[in-house]
Amino acid sequence: RVEVKMDAPHLPEQSAEKRVRIVGSELVENYTVYVIEVNVGYHSWTVKHRYSDFHDLHEKLTVEKKIDKHLLPPKKIIGKNSKSLVEKRQKELEVYLQTLLSRFPASTPKVLSNFLLFHFYEINGIAAALAEELFNKGEQWLAAGEVFLLRPLQLYAVTQQLKLAKPTCANGDATADLGHILDFTCRLKYLKIPGMKAAVGTSNIEEQRLPFDLSIFKSLLQIEISDCDAGQIKGLPSLKPTLATLSIHLSASSMKEILVPEASEFAQWEPEGVDTDCPVTAIIPRWKMLTTLDMSRNFIRCIDDSVKLIPEVEFLDLSYNELSLVENLQHLYNLVHLDLSFNKLTVLEGVHTKLGNIKTLNLSGNQLETLSGLCKLYSLVNLDLSSNRLAQLDEIKNIGTLPCLEKLSLADNPMCIIPDYRTKVLAQFCDRASEVCLNGTTTTEKELDTVEVLKAIQKAKEAKDRMANHEKKRPSCLVATDCSLVVFHTRSEEPVSNLEELTEALEIELVVPYTNVETFQFDIPEVCVSLKVKSNNKRWFFFSDAQSLKEMHSCIVPHVNQTNEQVLNSPNTQLFIQQFLNSWDFEESEGSVKSGHLIHFLNLDSSTSDTNVADNPQFPKNSLPSDVLSQISLFESDQDHTSNPMILFLTSRHLCILKVDFVALASQDPSEASMMRSCSKVTRIPLSFTLLDPKQGCSCRAVSNSRLFYDEHVLELMVGHECLTVVFALPQDKFMFLREFTQLRSNLREIKTIALQRTKKGHLKVHSCPAPATATERIPTSSVPQEVPRPHLTLSLLYPAKSLIQQLMEDNQCPSHLSLSSSLLLISSLKGDQLVHFFHNNIAEMENEELKHILWTSVLFYRSPDVEMTACVLLSTKAIYFILDDKASSLTNQSNFLISFCFTFKLKDLQSVNVGLFDQYFRVMGPSADHIISCLTRDSYGTHRFLQQLMMVLSLLEKVPSPEPSELDFYSQFGKKSTGKMVNYELVHSSKVKFIYPSEEEIGDLTFIVAERKTPQVPSHSFNILLYVLVFQVHIVPGQTTQNQTVLQPKTLILTSTGVFLLDEDHISYPLPEFAKEPPQRDKYRLTDARRIRDLDRVLMGYQTYPQALTLVFDDVPGPDLLCHLTMDHFADGDGKGDRTQMFGGAEGEVQWCIFVPGADSRERLISLLARQWETLCSRELPVELTG
Repeated sequence: RVEVKMDAPHLPEQSAEKRVRIVGSELVENYTVYVIEVNVGYHSWTVKHRYSDFHDLHEKLTVEKKIDKHLLPPKKIIGKNSKSLVEKRQKELEVYLQTLLSRFPASTPKVLSNFLLFHFYEINGIAAALAEELFNKGEQWLAAGEVFLLRPLQLYAVTQQLKLAKPTCANGDATADLGHILDFTCRLKYLKIPGMKAAVGTSNIEEQRLPFDLSIFKSLLQIEISDCDAGQIKGLPSLKPTLATLSIHLSASSMKEILVPEASEFAQWEPEGVDTDCPVTAIIPRWKMLTTLDMSRNFIRCIDDSVKLIPEVEFLDLSYNELSLVENLQHLYNLVHLDLSFNKLTVLEGVHTKLGNIKTLNLSGNQLETLSGLCKLYSLVNLDLSSNRLAQLDEIKNIGTLPCLEKLSLADNPMCIIPDYRTKVLAQFCDRASEVCLNGTTTTEKELDTVEVLKAIQKAKEAKDRMANHEKKRPSCLVATDCSLVVFHTRSEEPVSNLEELTEALEIELVVPYTNVETFQFDIPEVCVSLKVKSNNKRWFFFSDAQSLKEMHSCIVPHVNQTNEQVLNSPNTQLFIQQFLNSWDFEESEGSVKSGHLIHFLNLDSSTSDTNVADNPQFPKNSLPSDVLSQISLFESDQDHTSNPMILFLTSRHLCILKVDFVALASQDPSEASMMRSCSKVTRIPLSFTLLDPKQGCSCRAVSNSRLFYDEHVLELMVGHECLTVVFALPQDKFMFLREFTQLRSNLREIKTIALQRTKKGHLKVHSCPAPATATERIPTSSVPQEVPRPHLTLSLLYPAKSLIQQLMEDNQCPSHLSLSSSLLLISSLKGDQLVHFFHNNIAEMENEELKHILWTSVLFYRSPDVEMTACVLLSTKAIYFILDDKASSLTNQSNFLISFCFTFKLKDLQSVNVGLFDQYFRVMGPSADHIISCLTRDSYGTHRFLQQLMMVLSLLEKVPSPEPSELDFYSQFGKKSTGKMVNYELVHSSKVKFIYPSEEEIGDLTFIVAERKTPQVPSHSFNILLYVLVFQVHIVPGQTTQNQTVLQPKTLILTSTGVFLLDEDHISYPLPEFAKEPPQRDKYRLTDARRIRDLDRVLMGYQTYPQALTLVFDDVPGPDLLCHLTMDHFADGDGKGDRTQMFGGAEGEVQWCIFVPGADSRERLISLLARQWETLCSRELPVELTG
């Protein structure tokens, strides 16, 4: 048998010659079997038949195809197995078969095809057999939803048949029509393609070399392919729209040839939707539906960048490959389960940056010796590390702190031979030992008892080592001479009063020539330098201000560089912080990093409270309290008095606290780039949730003898509801931090917390301050520590005119329908000067900022269009402040403080103002989605007043004209006093802010909704809009008590000449912002109910249902124009019937609308217009009844 390499151009087509010959015979028992060799193109196979098989074939052909009866050699009874007869018959039978093939050159009869096994090895026969099988059972298999098996040879045959220029049913048998296969493959969902390495049957056909096309499958959800050459698999990209599970085994040498087969044609490619500046030759669509990818048991050497195309994958199996690195998996944001077992992994570095959300990780069967790269996989639940090279129990510490780990497998590792290794491993998990299942066995009570003993021994050992290795911190002096470096320290920690005492208190600790300096480097930029001396295991860490450290560093480096090149220069602070963060975190918010500050956290217990600390002898006069260092905490349960300090960094959006284990750092090699990261931990706190503690005094400050120390070193912060006391090691650091903190927090473009202090009676706590003799006594509501730098204020701002204060008091009237939290309730109670001082002390962020107007309203944010919340809007000369409602505003431990939230909209960011119909609301817009806010005043007077004040304030911020030449003279440019120019429906203010008013198009949208319901008898002028008003529909919710609860549902009410309409309206999304890429999911107007004015029976007014609500009682008369007959999807979602039933009330056959109109003028106008139209239509006065 000759094996022939088969490539696509050489494979049999329609013109392939069919040849047959009998190559020999075999004697089986008492009959002779003839060995037939069939050749079709480059494919060949053997078939064995006895003479009786030939006879049966001939009988069938004579009946079906009218073959000559004498064409077959006759039977022989005597001597049929003799050698001469067999040789003669062999030649005759060969001629017989050749004659048959020449008789049917185009379409071989089915009976002859089966005789020569064409249905096993020849493409026409294979396709016909498959078509007939699918014709008979295809529908049953599709209905069963089971996995269907197709061999590569069958797919190859179908692929070749589709290339042939012949009918799909060439042999005339309808059951063998190729259309049956195509119909089946279009609907098939589950497919398995098992290839084989050996030749097929008795042929020379190797399935691995056969190309086949999968584009005939249109609905596949799952496919499994094995033992096929990936280069021969065509049409895989056509499965992207539907395929959810893809399994490839023993077929691929890279992931790219499966996921991106187009890469063989295009050198430069990128996934769709990715912005890139590099030239690309192809944009490749993603596998949007693929969630499971199994490429186990292949020959893959690396995880290439083709994974960019499978962002939705949750399950990835790459076991039994040849991987040596874990890379590029950061593109799989949804990856949950990963199998990398039985590869060639030796080390794992920083895998948490690539596997952020992983829950199950299988690393068995690799060559791992360390687990340091797994220490930050905080979401990991199941971990398999069996059959690796883990020998040291200390490696378990890297995974012992993982908070979610529940199942761990360590079987077949060298550490398993250690006595009691199970309990020693479980001890590394500390308090979570009972939650961890090791090697599939639940932890027993006996093991837990042993774990507790080991934990106690370990803690004692660590404490002993810490006390033995940790040097006591003390004030030191670093001196650089021309030939050596000298370190002095003080003999005593007692403070000194002058330079002479300081000089006498110094003693030499270390003198080292520059030639003996191994390293002198910045470990923490601008905060800490370290010194390492040759032939000495100790390291010295020096903390000081940035300027002093830089000067010392620049002074020492030239001398050391003459003999040592291991000295590191000061790294950039921003790069230093970046190494602790994920790349996307840093790019998103950490644009700039301020220099660090050395701090301690101070915990004040009951012994230092206000009541007993004043007489405490531990606080000597004018000195550092001796008890301060003992209160320093690193947030650990086993604190010692020599705990390490922390470093405080400020970024543009976060407060970063760096905790460094200097004991562990000292034992690291200084030349290692990752030494700081392995010994440190960074905690990030959003600046928006951090504010200065608003308490005027604290327990620390109550001690007069220590007031100087606390004023210079101590700062109290509030993070959410928690209070933190920070001790700055250097006094200048505190004031530098305050300046940077205030500046960065004022620049935040997001919602920030504010704290309000109140007395036991529930009012804001106030403190008196001196006032001019001519002025009345004014009381500020200062709730910020005095040392905090506040915006500069002139006397005119501190003591505004009485007319302005009177106007602010009138504006500070919250409408009754708005629900207020405790914090907003306190603000609404402020009177007179309290408003001004509250604004300057708690809200204002810029210099010379004056409060001009107060508006109480409901607001909507573009980011959360479905949440309508109450807000107190403060308009100043520099910004618009939105103080938001917060129901959970009370602090848990500080009952005299309330937390609220404030969003600052600076006027310099204001681009346009959209004014709603009839001045019922307005929307302010800025440069981003965060700066789009709608104020639903539901009061035309309130909207008008605010916009009038806003225009007045904007006039003060009028932008200076450009210095370009102009036809007008200089004075005419600055002599303009107009507020703006009206163009179409836009008023362009002189400050370049656009005030956009409702256009005819917007009125037309509302008119269209009304006009769609008109009947031919109604004239078109009857649908002119007379009134547009934002109202609340009052719903009664039965309560558990005798009184029912009322719920206000926002609605838009429209009154025309003949009807009244209720709509749901989107007040925030329209008009679309410029950055919007697609229209909102909701229409602007959605009609919910409509009634004719002529069907109005009476109007109820009073306090029975809701104070000052109107109840419109309609006769429930069906008509051709009622909403229930309105089927247009533009107006309703089909559940309008449910809305109508909620309005039923009163007598049978009546429908009640209970409407609350917040604005008094709008309410009066609605009643007036409704009465006038009703009288016009019904020729009598509208009945109005007063309720209790």
